[in-house]
Amino acid sequence: MQPRSDDRDFAAYNAAQRGRPVRPLARRAVDALPGVDHGETGVRPSSPVAIELGSGAGIEARFLAESGFHVHALDGDPSVRPQLDMLHETHGIAPVIADLETLDALPAADLILSCAALPFIRREAFDPLWTLVREALHPGGVLAADLFGDRDDWAGTEGTFLSRGEVEDLLDGLEVLELAEEERDGRSFAGPKHWHTFQVLARRPF
Repeated sequence: MQPRSDDRDFAAYNAAQRGRPVRPLARRAVDALPGVDHGETGVRPSSPVAIELGSGAGIEARFLAESGFHVHALDGDPSVRPQLDMLHETHGIAPVIADLETLDALPAADLILSCAALPFIRREAFDPLWTLVREALHPGGVLAADLFGDRDDWAGTEGTFLSRGEVEDLLDGLEVLELAEEERDGRSFAGPKHWHTFQVLARRPF
């Protein structure tokens, strides 16, 4: 099955996300990082640093800021710039509108989160980006990400679709806190779809 054009219409997708709850993966990532002053809004000199890759309109970025992080919110969709600029004013979030495939550096971070964004990176760009992500993590830092499996309906289209073995290779050298694999029939933004996904939660060793 080829992804419908609506499934790659990230402006429409991001607009439809407004008002949804914070993704559970983001909450578990924060809980996995010791020493975070949960629930305190505002950036302090001692704030831990979080990066969100594929932040959309900033639902998780706002949650991270309200959990005590200084947040860098990166997304390639220019339509979310007004929402991210507002979060810059209210929560100190640093917005970056950029194609994730072209990144050549990331700031050092205590937490890197990417919900449902990395699978849309072309495979030839995915591996260099994953290397940047791993290199950006401080010792003890947490990585939380959604990945797509090779039995997903969209496997074979533009993006990155991985076997379990390939996912395990990506995590080599990290402390794996969670590696959840799921297959289910459900819906995408535009219609029915068979999903094959991985949720990853891992920590860089001290």
